[in-house]
Amino acid sequence: MNNMPGINIRLAQIGDIVAISRLYDDFYKYNNMQQPYFSAEVKENGDYPKSVIEGTNGDIFVSEINGEIVGFIHVEEGKTPPYPSVIQHKFACITDFYVMPDYRKRGIGKLLLGKAKEWSINRGLEYMELLVLEENEIGKSFYEKEQFRNFSHTMRYIF
Repeated sequence: MNNMPGINIRLAQIGDIVAISRLYDDFYKYNNMQQPYFSAEVKENGDYPKSVIEGTNGDIFVSEINGEIVGFIHVEEGKTPPYPSVIQHKFACITDFYVMPDYRKRGIGKLLLGKAKEWSINRGLEYMELLVLEENEIGKSFYEKEQFRNFSHTMRYIF
């Protein structure tokens, strides 16, 4: 999967929590800039990535360049709700995905997404889905290039 020189894509480990938390800080700030009314710019204390790394339902993969973690993808296993009218499916959900701005356009996101796809296939999941903010033009463009298509449209009425 990793055919780009100097880039290593691997499963996150407990020793990566500080570096992953710094990236989450940037990720939260990026989301807050796009939707300040709904997304808070907070500091990640490490509890969230630790819970994923130690859990069994999902994983975080990191991208390293010369030993520095410059991106991550968090993928979780999901399933459809048990409604009688819904055909049951197990699927992968990209929960969080971030590459530092200085490292974008180098194929790192594509490699991370490829690792998440491989993870999903190995678990026998049927498809992959994610949510992307309406304002995130960079993200939407990336996902469209990676063959993601709109499947539903979330609408919100704000009081």
